[in-house]
Amino acid sequence: MKSKLLGLAMLGLAIGASVPAMAGGPGVYTVKGHNGEPDSDYTGTLTIVQTSKDTFKLTWNIAGDRYDGFAIGDERVLAASFSSKGASGTALLVEDDETKGGYKSIWAFKGETQLGVELITPKK
Repeated sequence: MKSKLLGLAMLGLAIGASVPAMAGGPGVYTVKGHNGEPDSDYTGTLTIVQTSKDTFKLTWNIAGDRYDGFAIGDERVLAASFSSKGASGTALLVEDDETKGGYKSIWAFKGETQLGVELITPKK
């Protein structure tokens, strides 16, 4: 009986170890990005709050400016709209295999042709 339980436990660990790490979903993240122009690097934070099974509230704080967003998706992929000071835009956050629990994101303001890029990592 003991060996059977030990075997099942080892099988569970082996199965769990083979599952890829998922992005973090709700939580606080560090953001490093640029807005598509030379010398436009920035840093800040992103807070993700799950509001239902498939919806999320996002709040970026970048250089003292706040951007409020709403996203649909899951913990792996989020499609978001955001706004700040009368400007609005769209962002796509996709789980990043290189940073455990983080995202890579592209974004743009409405009416602009430049894409911004962000690396989003869990805040420690």
